[in-house]
Amino acid sequence: MIFEGPIWLENSDKYFVLHYDGSLQLRHELANESTILIDSCNYFYDRDQLVKICLKHIPNMTMIEFGHVQKSLDYQANALREGMPNVRLC
Repeated sequence: MIFEGPIWLENSDKYFVLHYDGSLQLRHELANESTILIDSCNYFYDRDQLVKICLKHIPNMTMIEFGHVQKSLDYQANALREGMPNVRLC
């Protein structure tokens, strides 16, 4: 189950998806609206993997964009851990 929805990268066809179990996926959307899994990790247990994934697959990502992605993921992860009743699952 996906939490909240994807976090799109600026000017890109790549996005992050945080699942209810804490698994984080970096996906690439193709022209026919199908997607390819690029990389993944468990954001709950290994948050530091986000930096490695970004450096490996999105080398031109700015620190501002990285901060936005990390802030959004932290919000979603905290909401999932606390079991907030007002969050939207997709």
